[in-house]
Amino acid sequence: MTKVTDILQLINKVIEDGQRTGGPDQTRVLSTNAVTKKLGLTARTVRFYCEVGIARPLRRGTTRLFQPDQVRRLELARELRNLGMDVRSVTDLLDQLYLPEARQHKLQTLTELLSSHLNHLLLREEEVRKQYHVTTRLAEELFATGKH
Repeated sequence: MTKVTDILQLINKVIEDGQRTGGPDQTRVLSTNAVTKKLGLTARTVRFYCEVGIARPLRRGTTRLFQPDQVRRLELARELRNLGMDVRSVTDLLDQLYLPEARQHKLQTLTELLSSHLNHLLLREEEVRKQYHVTTRLAEELFATGKH
């Protein structure tokens, strides 16, 4: 699992990307294949992330070319998905980081989105505990029934 400090650095880079006004950096672009190798994502996942708006690569015919800022968006999406965040929330979060708002406002919005995700995780934890309890009881009863 990625360290929290690494994710925070990535968030800060994505915020900086969203504040740039000089236009995209087209000097260093990566193909889908290069992105998959760099980030450990499948080509299918990268294509899906492009379809839902997580990344917006340049197009040269059928080839997708990813600028550094788009690679960082994909990388942050990977990390947030690894934390269990759904794709819609990841897309919303990344879009929030690109809005022309003050950095402090972006961080506040990000905190609210993460708090919401944390509440969702707590509900899931409770559900899993209930499932564990019922499954344990079921296994115990089946074991006891099988002994007779």
